[in-house]
Amino acid sequence: MGPFPKFLRLNTLIISAFVLWGIAALVAAPWWVYALVLLMLLTIAYFGTTQIASNFHLPAYCKAVHSDKKEIAITFDDGVLNPIQSNLVLDILKQYEVPATFFCIGKNLASNEQIQVLKRMDAEGHIIGNHSFSHANLFDFFSSKRVVQEILDTDKLIQQHLNKQPLFFRPPYGITTPNIAKAMRQVEHQTIGWSLRSLDTVIKEENRLLKRVKKKLKKGSILLFHDHLEFLPRFLPLFLDYLLKEGYTVVGLDQLLQLQAYKKTQ
Repeated sequence: MGPFPKFLRLNTLIISAFVLWGIAALVAAPWWVYALVLLMLLTIAYFGTTQIASNFHLPAYCKAVHSDKKEIAITFDDGVLNPIQSNLVLDILKQYEVPATFFCIGKNLASNEQIQVLKRMDAEGHIIGNHSFSHANLFDFFSSKRVVQEILDTDKLIQQHLNKQPLFFRPPYGITTPNIAKAMRQVEHQTIGWSLRSLDTVIKEENRLLKRVKKKLKKGSILLFHDHLEFLPRFLPLFLDYLLKEGYTVVGLDQLLQLQAYKKTQ
């Protein structure tokens, strides 16, 4: 599911660095050899931490299991930050009869307006995923215990309003760490990434965004957008019309990945 094989993980990398340093000491290597080994370690660790598709700290689903069909999945992060914008996005998805997955933040499910949008998402056939409770800037520094609590607190809110417990979790910013990996081993969720990051929070203009997405779109892609952005309702019809023209089908994330989106009820 990523460029790193299963045996290449942080612990293995650290052990390998010490082995290489030991060998360097035995042959009396110059100081820059030690620095080079450290630089390699830090570079790989940084890449593995910031690139969720690397599968460095934990396995993450970032594209279709089988990508021989022209099928893609659309996902939105940070729900329900702006209920008005989310409703506009839902209107467009309903018009085009397109399913999506909304990764919701627990703290964004506080007002009645936000809850009503959450219920509408579910009622119209979209998948609700877990995107942590706080989406804190320092989420990647949280302890595994706190990460687990963030996931459970958001699950509880979603279950309270929808009577469904999500099994899809997307870590804030797509950052993974040893503590997040440890937390994921204590819950039932699957870690969900993406293969096409739209950068809609940076580009913020429909035509430029469309150009980027068209260039990078592939069979089996999982696309990342944010439904709270003001310009997105102008972008979506352009993008969905392009998909129709090119023969792509938008399917649910569960169908694309062949995974359960919710815990089975007893």
